Amino acid sequence: MPSTTTIIAQPAQLMPAYNPIKYIIDNTNKNEPGFRYIFTIYPAAGSHIPANVVAQYRVLPVFSTGYGEQDISRLMQSLVTWKFESGQANESWYKYDVDLGYEYIDNINYTSDLSPDGLNTLIEYTAHGFQVGDQIVITQADGGDANPALEGLHTVITVDNANQFTVNVLWSTITDDTINGTVTYADLRKTQVLSDSLITNKEVFNGAYSIGIYAQGSFPSADYLGTTDPSFALTSLSNPTNAIYYSSATNAATFYQSISQIEQYLIMFRIYSGVTYDVSYYTTVGDNLLSSNGLAGVDGLYNVAVWDILNNINQDFYVEITGDNGSVFRYYFQYDDRCPINEYNQVFYLDRMGSWQSFNFQLRTYEKGQITREMYNQHVDGEVVSSKWVYDSTAMGNRTYNTNVSYSLDLNTNWMDQYNANRFQELLTSPQAFYYDGTTDGYRACTVEATGFENFRQKNKILIKQSVTIKLALNTPING
Repeated sequence: MPSTTTIIAQPAQLMPAYNPIKYIIDNTNKNEPGFRYIFTIYPAAGSHIPANVVAQYRVLPVFSTGYGEQDISRLMQSLVTWKFESGQANESWYKYDVDLGYEYIDNINYTSDLSPDGLNTLIEYTAHGFQVGDQIVITQADGGDANPALEGLHTVITVDNANQFTVNVLWSTITDDTINGTVTYADLRKTQVLSDSLITNKEVFNGAYSIGIYAQGSFPSADYLGTTDPSFALTSLSNPTNAIYYSSATNAATFYQSISQIEQYLIMFRIYSGVTYDVSYYTTVGDNLLSSNGLAGVDGLYNVAVWDILNNINQDFYVEITGDNGSVFRYYFQYDDRCPINEYNQVFYLDRMGSWQSFNFQLRTYEKGQITREMYNQHVDGEVVSSKWVYDSTAMGNRTYNTNVSYSLDLNTNWMDQYNANRFQELLTSPQAFYYDGTTDGYRACTVEATGFENFRQKNKILIKQSVTIKLALNTPING
């Protein structure tokens, strides 16, 4: 059977899960009674059987166009998450198929004149599909004014052939045999086609794309698929294509000297099975600093760590990831050799596109604690001394039964340029953040205590620095 579905619009091959992921289709049966478009989501490369259904949507036609429209972004958001470590990061990626189908209430619209079949009434319709004993509902074009006995619920009593059937309505009650009508099953059974058309191997990742502060703009999927030179990684870091222009590290994220022994950035990008990727570090004048060859993995996403592996980065540099499929990813970093007051106050945060960036808070840090106590006023037994009741010296009326202490840190950045000032607002709005504790060489989950921000502009404020308060995500246990 030829497809009756036309695809009007569909998302790009690779899409951020937190942007609209909308399918729009049309169907030639959309004017049938009880019509619904059906969108069925399956994992990619799997059997399209009921046990594998991820989600299914039944959608009414849009009033103005008759199209079926479905945004599946909320579903996709529940299927991806983040991974805070280098290596394969397929937790942040999902691949799926979409079956496009439809359903409507079974019916026929007869236009041939009614005729007698013995004492009863015969209806003609090519390949009507009814069987003896079927309960049917007849709705006439005039509402039953001419033939009231034929209007409503009836039974099929004979089927002469595939094109004729007789109902239990006396022919003597028919006054106008030219009235057209619609016949449906009394139980409103439906014609259902779940896979009239198929869309395969669509991909989503844990990201949210926008043009600066504006939500508008279509996602340039081809740039992020990792098959071209240049290719974009799944990060909000700038990816310049002109190495000469960026030789002075303009529009480059900061790389901090004092904490060069830990990962400062985790850049997530699309990789493919069977492709080998090389990770190389270069100074901005083109000198090779370090190469890490043979990076490979299964189809999906990968987190590449940016850090000073051999302690030989001492100037502005860029990281280049090249695949033998022709892909080239390039990201620039500005080396910061300023003397810090605090060396290890670094906060990692999930950026808008799913990679991990960081800020080092080199100036003064203030540690604060917030204490909450839950108390009740209990009965005081006291004691009797010299025939008099008195309080015992350790008597306790107000008793504390639950004490909690949470820690927060007030952090201050060093002076920064406009590009890094723009990056800072992502830290303030990021849903996931980790604080690096240099004293224990460990990462601590935290939340950023900010309800608003100002994105400073150098035209308004030449010297830019920022402050932020973070709260550790785990409270310190207190005994009782």
